[in-house]
Amino acid sequence: MKKIWSLGISNLDIVTQPITHWPVFGGAVSSDTTEMVLGGMALNTAVSVAKIGKVPIGIISCLGTDFASKLLIEGLEANQVDISHLCYTDKANSGTAICFIHPGGDRSFVLCMAANHYLNDSNIDYSALNEGDYLHVGGAMIMNGTRGENLATILKKAKERKVIISLDTCWDGTGQWRKLLEPALQYVDIFETNAEEAVLYAEKDDLKDALSYYSSFDIDVIVVKMGEKGVYIKSQSFTGEIPIFSVDTVDGTGAGDAFDAGFLTGLINNWSIEQAGIFGSAVGAKCVTKYGATTGVVSYAETLAMIKEHGREGDWNWVL
Repeated sequence: MKKIWSLGISNLDIVTQPITHWPVFGGAVSSDTTEMVLGGMALNTAVSVAKIGKVPIGIISCLGTDFASKLLIEGLEANQVDISHLCYTDKANSGTAICFIHPGGDRSFVLCMAANHYLNDSNIDYSALNEGDYLHVGGAMIMNGTRGENLATILKKAKERKVIISLDTCWDGTGQWRKLLEPALQYVDIFETNAEEAVLYAEKDDLKDALSYYSSFDIDVIVVKMGEKGVYIKSQSFTGEIPIFSVDTVDGTGAGDAFDAGFLTGLINNWSIEQAGIFGSAVGAKCVTKYGATTGVVSYAETLAMIKEHGREGDWNWVL
């Protein structure tokens, strides 16, 4: 059976809310709750695929050997994510992110990449990838060992295994943008981003020009996540917008990664682009109803029930 592998950032997230204002230096603010949850783009997508429950899923990331690593491994195993191709380093602790939830659901982060930077071509076991598998890349372009030409090398070797490559962008705090991503784009089949990052990584003035730039690499499917405006998809078989599912948003953390999980679940099962987009949007909508990047993601049956409740099942066959 075909499998999805998720490569990139794995973190332990510390989520605290609500944060109504920033403390002055030497001062403090209070929040009502603080939780430790699984996080990081690659891990979020892997756990979300596992919670949907219709496709085998594995993760390729680098962890430390610290207490956070223990919690991450326990969480991955509890969700039945294949961890056999994790690697470890004693040079850094596992990655962490402190997530501040503001009233209304907006978020701010303090990110410590730590062990994530130690994933590289030399400690990735490509034998895990079999023909027809999907390799999803989450945030790898901001990790020291998997950015720019290094990422291109990794994806080139993956393509030699005849896999489908999906890649999602993340915020580049260094301002290098195109330099970190462009070498890898020639190997990407499915490109996911958001409207702001799409423009910044392309180094263009607007989204239209950015889409033209990405299209020049002959990418089969381009996905732009636009928040409340939904998702724009450009492909040969379907080009258009997928509206959001209206839900009560509690925390937007991980919504994009959850979309990826649902979208790839559909595509690997040979659904049409539009049907997979609707399912991905539903998975993302469920995600934002609870605090944490994966807490709100539910099973395939529960996600499909929401699609039907909103009258968006269309004429497609949803049986998996």
